[in-house]
Amino acid sequence: MPHSSDMHYRNTFFYVLTQIIGITALLGWLAYGFQHSGSSPHLVLPDVANPLAGGAWRQAIGYLLDSQITLPVLILINGALALRSRRDHAPKSVQATFGALFLLLLLVFVALLAFRHNVIAPHPALSEQPDLVEHSIFGVYFLLFELYFAGWALNHQRLRWLGLGMALVTGLTLCLLQLLEGAHYLSDTLWAASIAWLLCSVLFFYLVVSRRTRAGSDRRDYTLDEIWKHLSTVQVQRRRTLAIYGVLLVCLIPFVASLAPAESPPHETVEWIGLGLIFLAILGRCWCMLYLGGRKGAELIDQGPYSISRNPLYWFSMMAVAGIGAQSGSLLLGPLLALFVYAVFNNVIDEEERLLRKVFGAQFDAYCAKVPRFGPRLANWSSADNVTVSVSGLWGTLRDALPYFLAVPVFELVEWAQVSGWLPVLIRLP
Repeated sequence: MPHSSDMHYRNTFFYVLTQIIGITALLGWLAYGFQHSGSSPHLVLPDVANPLAGGAWRQAIGYLLDSQITLPVLILINGALALRSRRDHAPKSVQATFGALFLLLLLVFVALLAFRHNVIAPHPALSEQPDLVEHSIFGVYFLLFELYFAGWALNHQRLRWLGLGMALVTGLTLCLLQLLEGAHYLSDTLWAASIAWLLCSVLFFYLVVSRRTRAGSDRRDYTLDEIWKHLSTVQVQRRRTLAIYGVLLVCLIPFVASLAPAESPPHETVEWIGLGLIFLAILGRCWCMLYLGGRKGAELIDQGPYSISRNPLYWFSMMAVAGIGAQSGSLLLGPLLALFVYAVFNNVIDEEERLLRKVFGAQFDAYCAKVPRFGPRLANWSSADNVTVSVSGLWGTLRDALPYFLAVPVFELVEWAQVSGWLPVLIRLP
């Protein structure tokens, strides 16, 4: 019988949307915003006695980040990862990738040494020594992001979060130092991080994303305990992912605005539509709870909203997220947030369907053949005359959904701060 670890599954759509496209675009957007903000007073600190002024810190960090130090560290790290993957009997693709990176970086280092020692009269274009920071910081980001993705590919959470944490600390430190100097080079740091993240996310795509059968259609004979245990892990990852990206969104919202001016009819119309979506989402979630009645998992629910969609709760959650994004006055932000939430939910739904198929067997297969995953297919509507309602479940759903309305005052406060000049607008969305 397969072990529960064989059930590990990563959603391709989620990985491409968040890792390859989302984070890369976010870092690139920040770099573009700072690059075109010029000498904005929001980015330059007032004149104070600054021991780091004059580029002294750049020379010091440039020495530490010289390719003679960065490349050997990259070589050692990839060699260690290659050995670790062999010791842990990782898939051949993982071992081959780390081995190839180790050999490639080693060859680059040897070639650089040979070039430095054998070239007596360099080309005039190379006569001026380039800024060490701009050339080496990319290698540092690549190293730290590689640790993050390597930990993901090898299922070593400590290695994964160590790499990400060190990258964040390094990035924040460099950004702070550059702000002290006048923010002239802040965009360079962010562009380097964006390109390094893109390369790492693409490089590790096939190592991180499972190419196995989708969880919802996996017919292997896992035990019910194995499925429950794995589903619990996936649910924890879902909550953690939403929390992390939620905090990131809160940090970015103050610098995002709509192309439509505040208080203009298009801006206000989008906000009112978003408020309506939030209201409908709360009603929809309560409607679903009327039919669940505390019976979720005990029996296959196929009445009411579950007769036209297999996952109406997730559907209404995405509607609420779209409404929250619409409070910015942008037509684009709401759908983007809903698409991201869909990517997160899609993986969870796969695991839930594996559990339901194990419990209900052919009954669930027939249900899937009739009712779409999201839908809705209104022609399938069916409902019993009498419904048993769980008052505690209904109240809990309403209580958990009411905070959605907090998006309204939060976005209004951000809008006021932007109009008043307290917050800079780095990007405007249609």
